Amino acid sequence: MLKIKYPAATFLSIFILSTSLSFAADVSDEVKGQIKYGVRAAMEDHWDEAIYRWRKALQLDPTNLMAHNNLAVAYEQMGEYELALEEYQVAYRLNSENQNVKNNLDRFRDFYRKYQRQKQ
Repeated sequence: MLKIKYPAATFLSIFILSTSLSFAADVSDEVKGQIKYGVRAAMEDHWDEAIYRWRKALQLDPTNLMAHNNLAVAYEQMGEYELALEEYQVAYRLNSENQNVKNNLDRFRDFYRKYQRQKQ
């Protein structure tokens, strides 16, 4: 399987943007904590832990945009491209006006098309 890793700075900027976004008023402290813990884990290159935390956040709040977006980034980093695409699409369906989500989906679709062509 072709696996392309992006520079850590690319992902750090995505996560920093995500953590700087305001949480909706109705997001519980537990969900916020799981998301933040996942961000810290990802920044330390502990992608399995980050995935665990964001999945846990989604168990508590299945429509959490930030958790879906971050989970997509983590799957992409781990080479789980089909799962990444699914999570990016869920995040986009939740809020198609969010520029970070739109940019991530567009960037990933471009990458994924190239990846699919290289596999053939």
